[in-house]
Amino acid sequence: MASLTRWNPFEELVNIWPRDLFSRLEPGGALAVEWNPRCDVTEAEDAIIVHAEIPGVEPGDLEVTVRNSTLSVRGEKRGVKKEEAKGRSYSERFFGSFERLITIPSTVDATKIDATLKDGVLEVRLPKVKPSLPEETKIAIKAG
Repeated sequence: MASLTRWNPFEELVNIWPRDLFSRLEPGGALAVEWNPRCDVTEAEDAIIVHAEIPGVEPGDLEVTVRNSTLSVRGEKRGVKKEEAKGRSYSERFFGSFERLITIPSTVDATKIDATLKDGVLEVRLPKVKPSLPEETKIAIKAG
């Protein structure tokens, strides 16, 4: 005879999510989840433009570097200390350090890169190097 068991949705989560996810709790029971900013990369005629969503991050908490054809955006989103009212609270905001790596072409002029933070969006403009060759060159053919 079959028996009925009570369904526990939390057991489903444990089976779906990585095993170490529930072991990464911060003091006070908050879940410590790594996050990376979402980015858009656009190639224009004269530059490559990267937009990264980093709301709540101050310019002083950011570092943008280029090394070996890789753009690195790293920083820290700091939590805000607040007094909890008695009762329950629920939060989906993430805090902590992050790093986003984006491969860029070697045609970028690393000496002229510009970064701007406005309204929680970081814009990194990576100007392209002007080609040294003319658009068209006629090549003479030698008889062998």
